[in-house]
Amino acid sequence: MQTDYLIIGQGICGTFLSYCLLKAGEKILVIDESNPYSASKAASGLINPVTGRRVVTTWLIDELLPYAWKAYNELEKEIDAVIIEEKNMLVFPTTPEMLQAYQKRIDEENSYIHEYKNELEKLNQHFNYPFKIISIAPCYLINLNLLLSKWREKLRAKNILLEEKFNEAALQVFENSIQYKNISAKKIIYCNGIASFESKYWKNLPFVANKGQVLITNIPALNHEYIYKFASITLSSWNNEQWWVGSSNELNFESTAPTDEFKQRTFSSLQSILKIPFTIEEHAASVRPATIERRPFVGLHPQCSSIGILNGMGAKGCALAPWFAEELTQHLLQNKIINKEADVKRFSKVLSK
Repeated sequence: MQTDYLIIGQGICGTFLSYCLLKAGEKILVIDESNPYSASKAASGLINPVTGRRVVTTWLIDELLPYAWKAYNELEKEIDAVIIEEKNMLVFPTTPEMLQAYQKRIDEENSYIHEYKNELEKLNQHFNYPFKIISIAPCYLINLNLLLSKWREKLRAKNILLEEKFNEAALQVFENSIQYKNISAKKIIYCNGIASFESKYWKNLPFVANKGQVLITNIPALNHEYIYKFASITLSSWNNEQWWVGSSNELNFESTAPTDEFKQRTFSSLQSILKIPFTIEEHAASVRPATIERRPFVGLHPQCSSIGILNGMGAKGCALAPWFAEELTQHLLQNKIINKEADVKRFSKVLSK
């Protein structure tokens, strides 16, 4: 079988890269083993322009927000499903220091952060909170499960999806091409999340394995109009009366499985936050690839241009993946420059070992 690009993985990165390359008229084949709790499938799907304890705007967010809205709306037409909606965030500061950090940004007239003064009576009925409420807008919520499953159906229908575990031992790499079993391609692009750690080509990159645990809860009385945030706890609309509650950011962990400690701690937090009934329906965990410097890995291997990568998006994957999938596509087809902070060639020295 002959193709132009062999894409490994169909998470958010593999989905958008395959979409961009197909849109450009290229031939592709995606290899992806079905995994119900991949990092993409267990993520909330939130695009939030504000991040961190210092309440700073996310890297490139002024460009990413409008581009994400456009890209997801275009993909909606391809899969005939609604996958993006604006769903702004209400933040409930839990300490004076946190309130002060948000107030500082409001005083600086940050375009994304405002004091919230609407529907306070209803919020008082639903939540316990010690200080004023902060609004972050716009925020977007991506229905990742629907997006990934619908795009998978599309790949199947085009007969360009190979549902099996990728085995790098079967890969042969040449100067201007690759061979994988009976598949010949111009390039192979690694979009397989944490599994890229295992690749002999990418193992020296400064990946960080970041474990995230989430609870899927049922909170019938809670208004789905907003996303709610209390310190490290985020409540994000999931399905019907369900809410995604999470997530942890664990850099040191003994097991990739869900832990009772997280479940009990989060349950206790919800009890203190909510005045309304809730039940826990599911507990999931996944490991996502992040980077020490919080910048993704995008581009071609400095030692071999027939191998590429689109990975390391971390918790910002829904915002970063569409932008850098298109940037990588333009680099592959027209040799356009990749953002130097994301270009994997910044690690040429360690990748040469």
